[in-house]
Amino acid sequence: MQLKKKIFYTVSNACPINLLQKAPASRLLLPYHHLVSDREVPHIRHLYPYKGTKAFEADLDYLLKHFRPVSLPEVIHAVKENRPLSGNSFLLTFDDGLREVTEVIAPLLQRKGVPGVFFLNNAFLDNRSLFYKFKVSLAINALRSQPPGTAVSGELARALQALPGEDAEAALRRITWRNRELADSAGELLGLDFDAYLRNERPFMTLDEVGGLVKQGFSIGGHSIDHPYYRELSLEQQLEQTFGSVDFLVEQFGIDYRVFAFPHTDAGVSRAFFETALGGEKRLDLVFGTGNQQRDMLPGILHRFNCERPQIPIDESVKGILLLNGLKTFMGRDRIKRG
Repeated sequence: MQLKKKIFYTVSNACPINLLQKAPASRLLLPYHHLVSDREVPHIRHLYPYKGTKAFEADLDYLLKHFRPVSLPEVIHAVKENRPLSGNSFLLTFDDGLREVTEVIAPLLQRKGVPGVFFLNNAFLDNRSLFYKFKVSLAINALRSQPPGTAVSGELARALQALPGEDAEAALRRITWRNRELADSAGELLGLDFDAYLRNERPFMTLDEVGGLVKQGFSIGGHSIDHPYYRELSLEQQLEQTFGSVDFLVEQFGIDYRVFAFPHTDAGVSRAFFETALGGEKRLDLVFGTGNQQRDMLPGILHRFNCERPQIPIDESVKGILLLNGLKTFMGRDRIKRG
């Protein structure tokens, strides 16, 4: 599969950008990131790659050369008025509310004159709790630093109820929101102090920092309360996580818009969720999914794509997503179906 992806990106990169920009997906390009950093971040290290400042700045320059930056209010108004944005626009979004937003990302965006939207989990703001996935990354770090032959790995595998033939690291990677308490058990076995890590490293932004971003003209949105996999939740829990995160931001910061981006993925989320989220009493203005620029059942659902992989240059990433969606449109497969 990796070879196929490499070939696809290579082919797409040979296509002229002005030709690909005629595809429907180019009407609004929606790249997403989590962080930008030049240092190794232990709580992220074993979860996903990310770009450094030079690479991210080069990405911004490329996007500004070929696309027009738009703000969240512009997108909301265009959707509400059922009118397209001017061709070849882009809106940058960032998930999880990490401290690198205020230290690295926001200053770069301000210098370039680029708007941005930051999707936040209210359980993590002010570093009140540590995301279970971050605990997993720290546990993998600690596990790999154990001297050879120690009994910790076997103890950990048993504590995590490892599957036959599965080692402790693989069992750690299987932890989800539903059994997130296992990450705490792993931390205890490995001698990790997650509370001290929160105090010392401060992985997340503070409420004051978020308020500063809003005053600077940036936008914010809900990203669930504590970052679960939505496919593991009931409809009631999905709505509670969604409205709980958005309502908190509206009340805390006095914003006059209501937007939400799925944590992890929106795959498998039912039609009933979207009808309630976008049409109910507490309706949202927009919902952002992870379906790679595809169309969905309602105009208020917009799909983003991952643009933070350092191994894929920005031109390949953008051209690849535009070519992919152009092909899907041609085949009549560019709309996500909801059950």
